[in-house]
Amino acid sequence: MDWQYLLFNPNGRIGQGDFWRGVAVLVLANLLVHVIPLLGGLIWLVLIWVGIAVYGKRLHDAGRSALWHAVPWLVGLVAWGFAMVVLGGAILTAVFSDGDVSPWAMISAGGSLLGVLGLTNLVWLVYTLWVGLAVGDSGDNAYGAAPAINASAVERE
Repeated sequence: MDWQYLLFNPNGRIGQGDFWRGVAVLVLANLLVHVIPLLGGLIWLVLIWVGIAVYGKRLHDAGRSALWHAVPWLVGLVAWGFAMVVLGGAILTAVFSDGDVSPWAMISAGGSLLGVLGLTNLVWLVYTLWVGLAVGDSGDNAYGAAPAINASAVERE
């Protein structure tokens, strides 16, 4: 398997097996990013591109545009924007209440943040399953030739 093609080239098509390998790399790399304090953010920016390449090629295999990859990002952005409005409202309530802060306001703000985190994770899980389990086009399509069923076996021959 050509890892450079899989992880960094957004053109072409990949099958389900290569997609799941790419997702495994993305998940492991995202977990590692959180333990690298200074370089984590820069590495995460590279991982955004890797995600575009991996998901985009799999979407191409199903005959869909890679622009579909923007949907979970937009859902997450809108959800986090809503959560920040709720959190800001709770903070403003605390500021203007002359020190008489309702614990329920803070609990509801924290609950909304947890709800948004759960929602965005659920959206990404469903999206990943949808892309990963989609049936690819059997022949050539607008994005290229059909990927080999088992690219690793083809390379060894």
